Amino acid sequence: MVQHSRQIQAELEEAVEGLSPAARAVYDELEKEAAPASEDGSDTKSEPEGFGDLTTGERIALVRALKLLKERRRAEAAEDADGPKPSEGVSQLSRRLWIASALISLACLMILIGVWVHVYTAPPAPDPDDTVVTTPEEVTAYLATYVPDPEDGSEPPILIPTGLYIESIQFSGPYNTFVSGYIWQRYANDLPEDLDRGVVLPEAESSRFREVYRTQQGNEELIGWYFDATLREQFEYHRYPLGRQQIWLQLWHTDFERNVYLAPDLEAYTSLDPAALPGLDPDVVLENWNILQSFFSYRANSYNANFGIEGYVADENQPELYYNISIKRYILSALMSRLVPPLVILIQLFVLVVVIGTKRERLEKFGVRPGAIIFTCAAFFFAVLVAHNSLREEVRAPGLVYLESVYIITYFVIVAVAINSVLLVAKPNLRLFRDNDNLWVEVLYWPTILIALIVITFLTFY
Repeated sequence: MVQHSRQIQAELEEAVEGLSPAARAVYDELEKEAAPASEDGSDTKSEPEGFGDLTTGERIALVRALKLLKERRRAEAAEDADGPKPSEGVSQLSRRLWIASALISLACLMILIGVWVHVYTAPPAPDPDDTVVTTPEEVTAYLATYVPDPEDGSEPPILIPTGLYIESIQFSGPYNTFVSGYIWQRYANDLPEDLDRGVVLPEAESSRFREVYRTQQGNEELIGWYFDATLREQFEYHRYPLGRQQIWLQLWHTDFERNVYLAPDLEAYTSLDPAALPGLDPDVVLENWNILQSFFSYRANSYNANFGIEGYVADENQPELYYNISIKRYILSALMSRLVPPLVILIQLFVLVVVIGTKRERLEKFGVRPGAIIFTCAAFFFAVLVAHNSLREEVRAPGLVYLESVYIITYFVIVAVAINSVLLVAKPNLRLFRDNDNLWVEVLYWPTILIALIVITFLTFY
């Protein structure tokens, strides 16, 4: 019975939509008076005002609408006699669905925030290729593993203590870092006289060294240089904005073709705890980044060329000294500038989903037409596209980054809302809308978005 009255209501709305303005005025007057109309369209007491001015076609359409109006009233009366009003059952179902939707959405949001906090507050981890050294014993043990024993008559291994002190760091691009500070080395007096003095930053795009001091200390010579260099390094942005980065300075001796190895001058630092930031000026400012650690490490590298040097073994692992700085992004600024635009649009789309429906009274109350939603969605799509392009321009990552998933989800939601509005116009009697209007779309909106984001988050970070 409930389904029958709803079907009549849908036919009545369609019939009323097809009335001419003059016939619609007569219909509205009769509906307000709630007077029973006869089959020929006239009132039982007198002919409705304006009825005689209608054309034959207008009268036929008006009579059909009045018949449907009477049938709807009879069906509603029968429903009232049979039991509770359908609206009460629908209201109870709607209330339960909204409560379930709110609880699921809240649970998903808490899970999402919990994962973000766990990932963001996790302790920093060095690069897997790094062997961190904080004591002379660790340096000796590592070099003993990778430095081969000298052959008879060959030059024995030479260790040059080397230290750094970084004064400034600045990102000049997503993969360019400008670094300046001091580098010093200690050369024992008994080293070969033809051994050059100096350091090379092989991965620097450009570098400048200026000697600032040279002095004799006991049985060794101390030389210090001021340097600045632009480093071109491959950073990982696929976890943006929750990812960590590691800035590194690879150090070679100028006579790298000889059996010369650099060792960190650990005695020059008051603390070698990575959290104490040894070798880093405490007043260093790195915009939008938080500095977590600094440390020395070794990596065993091999090359596919001998640099034109006769006798240089290219494919043999060479222990090379690195100075590393671990950093993480200040997440609040990134979220405020990059997450707010798609989030605001998702909220606006949700308002549209709640407002639109098959009920003409509600649409007229809010001044919204389902067909006009398509143009609104097109404007939203353009706004998200502009913000997305701005993010891509900033990061310039070769693949997708984590925060882009919000933009991609927003694209799909925009298209889904547009399709929803089209179906409401083209298929108002569709089973999805017939019994509960647009309720299922409304209650599934936020749970679907948040569950999709949780799945992407776990695939990215775990």
